[in-house]
Amino acid sequence: MSLQRSAAAFKSSVASAADLFPSRPKPTPQAAPPPPPPTVAKRKRQVATPAAATVVYSQPAATSLGGQHIMTQVVHAQQYLKEKERPLRPSEVASYLSIPITSEVFTVLRENKNPRIFYDSVADTLEFRPLHNIRSPTDLLAFLQRQTTAQGLPVKELKEGWAGALDAIDTLEEAGDILVIRTKKENLPRMVWGNDKTLFCDVDDEFKTLWHGIKIPPSTEIVGELEAMGLKPASVDPSTVKVEVKRQQKRKRAVNRRGKVSNVHMSGILKDSKDLRK
Repeated sequence: MSLQRSAAAFKSSVASAADLFPSRPKPTPQAAPPPPPPTVAKRKRQVATPAAATVVYSQPAATSLGGQHIMTQVVHAQQYLKEKERPLRPSEVASYLSIPITSEVFTVLRENKNPRIFYDSVADTLEFRPLHNIRSPTDLLAFLQRQTTAQGLPVKELKEGWAGALDAIDTLEEAGDILVIRTKKENLPRMVWGNDKTLFCDVDDEFKTLWHGIKIPPSTEIVGELEAMGLKPASVDPSTVKVEVKRQQKRKRAVNRRGKVSNVHMSGILKDSKDLRK
């Protein structure tokens, strides 16, 4: 009976304690949050790019020389006159350069500051004049015949105003009218002289036989034979020739034997020994 009473007392004490501490409400399960609405990707605004303009290179805008410096246009005009080898009107040069006829380029060309450009005010033409006004084989022969010296004419100066100079030189050389010196590598004409055919003379066969009958010693023995005859070979390097240099005798400097005289107050006591020197 006591066991039952103690169990009943324990249950009553537990119930009273439960009244003092109320039970916490059980958490109700919350519903999951609704999924976010699907995002719509923003399309980038495409900006229409203008189509690249097609460039027509045959138009004067692409080939014109009008946008260059004035002196550059003058050089192009000079080169054009040089190629044509004849007087041209300013309108022809303006058409080649694609510039107006009133451009300052023609003012510069008409002022005759360039010695190679000649302006004819009567005919209103421009002409390139080279250093030598030679434009044909006849002009070349006449120029060479007027020369009073044997200086020759450089082909470089001849080609300046004559495009067919090289062909004419070959033709005149084959005919024997001119003498030509050519370069070793390219075999191009470098200098020309007139060949005066009036100076030609026939040599007798007897003289030719005597000339070719002279025996010339080998090149290795020429120097020795010239030195044996007391001649100086031109092929000898002057720096290898020993030159006797006369040595100048050095002048001996006179010795000054005069010294300082001391012990003057003992001249009567001391003996002079200068006579004992050898």
